[in-house]
Amino acid sequence: MNGSTPVQRNSSRTMVIAAVALLIVIAIAGIVLAGRYGAPAPGAAVPAATAPIASTQPEVSGPTSGPNEVVFAPGSDKLPTQSSESIARFSEGARGVGGMVRMTARYLTGANKAKDLELAKARTAAVRHALQSNGVKAEQMQAELVEMPAGALSDKDANRVELALR
Repeated sequence: MNGSTPVQRNSSRTMVIAAVALLIVIAIAGIVLAGRYGAPAPGAAVPAATAPIASTQPEVSGPTSGPNEVVFAPGSDKLPTQSSESIARFSEGARGVGGMVRMTARYLTGANKAKDLELAKARTAAVRHALQSNGVKAEQMQAELVEMPAGALSDKDANRVELALR
């Protein structure tokens, strides 16, 4: 041999570089996938089921409702009159698309917890009845009652039932 020493490799250095490169590749892949699945593509078609649930025009003497929600008068479980047309549109979309209709009502913990829970149940029952009257099957509906800490809800949030198609 010519008297030179063989080249020594630093295996620990190579392993650290490989690990860092792998972490970078995983991070980039995660960012790309999060961007791909995180939000709908611009210009994507919106299904008919996202039609507003209650009229967005204010009622002089009662609460107003936004898209996919029914806002009840404080302390009442009577379905607001302005919501019937929008519930009919939502029902039409739900029948056309299929899937589950989720009704979500929130109630507060605290001194009136039992009363607020019963009111939330009665409100979801009123919305369920209106949806059934518009052709949505009972097995297609699911009610969710969410307990919130006292003081965590605005008046509007405490008096509404949200609707979503899943």
